[in-house]
Amino acid sequence: MFSDILETYVIPIALRILLAIAVWIVGRWLARRSRGWLTRSLQNTDLTESFITLITTVSYYGVLILTALLALAALGVPVTALGAVLGVVVVVLAITLQTSLGNLAATIMILLFKPFKVGDVIQAGGKLGVAHEIQMFSTVLNSPDGKTHIVPNGVIQGGGLTNLSTTGVLRIDLSFGISYESDLDKAKAVLARLLAADERVLTEPPARVFVGQLADSSVELVAWPFVKAEDYAPVQAELVEQVKREFDAAGINMPYPQQDVHLYAHNE
Repeated sequence: MFSDILETYVIPIALRILLAIAVWIVGRWLARRSRGWLTRSLQNTDLTESFITLITTVSYYGVLILTALLALAALGVPVTALGAVLGVVVVVLAITLQTSLGNLAATIMILLFKPFKVGDVIQAGGKLGVAHEIQMFSTVLNSPDGKTHIVPNGVIQGGGLTNLSTTGVLRIDLSFGISYESDLDKAKAVLARLLAADERVLTEPPARVFVGQLADSSVELVAWPFVKAEDYAPVQAELVEQVKREFDAAGINMPYPQQDVHLYAHNE
C-alpha cells in the first residue's frame, strides 16, 4: 500500500519539483549569462549606454519570465491555463502601468532617434539642465542651480524639448534700460567694449548691440553675444553685473519706472 502511494504520487511529484527547481536554476543562470553576453556585444556598437541597459534589462527579465512559465509547466500546471493567466496579467499590467509603459515607449524613441544625448543642455518639462542620465522611464537633468530634476520621458516626447547643445553655440539675450537723458551712443559703446573684452564671447557670429524699444521710462538696449553652450550661464550672470558697474562709472543712468502726474486747478 505504502509502496503504491510512493510510486504513484510521491515520486512523480518529487521528480516534478526537482525538475522545476532545475529549470529555475538553469534559467536564472541563462538570464545572467545572456545579460553579460548582450552587454559585451552591444558595447561594441554605436548604441548609447542607456539603450544598452534597457535592452539587457528587458532580456534578463524576459528570460526569467519564460523560466518561471517552464518551471510551472514542469510542476504539471496546464500550458493553456498558464497562457490564460499570462494574458490576464499582461492586460492588468498594461492598464495599471499605462503611464509607465508610455514613458518606456518614449525612452525607446528617444534612444533610437537621439533628439538629445547625455551631456547635452536641454529644456524640457519646464526644466533646464544638463542631461545626466537617460533612465528606463525618465531623464535626469542637473540644473545650473545645483538641483537634480527627474523628468518623465513621456513628458519630454509629448511636450517637446529644446536642445541647446545641438550646434554648440548659444545666443545670450541681454536687455538693459537706460534713461532718455543718457548718452545712447556712449552706452552702446560700453556694451560693445565689454563684449569684445570677454574671450568667451565668440567673434563668429558677431555680437550685436541695438535699441530694442522705446519704453515709457527708459530706452531698452539689447545685446546679443554668442557663446559656447558650456559658457552660457556664467557669461550671462557675469555680464549683467559688469554692465551695471560700467554704466555707473560712465554716468549712464538706469532709471526706475516713473510716471508724470499733472494736476489741474478747476475754478468754481
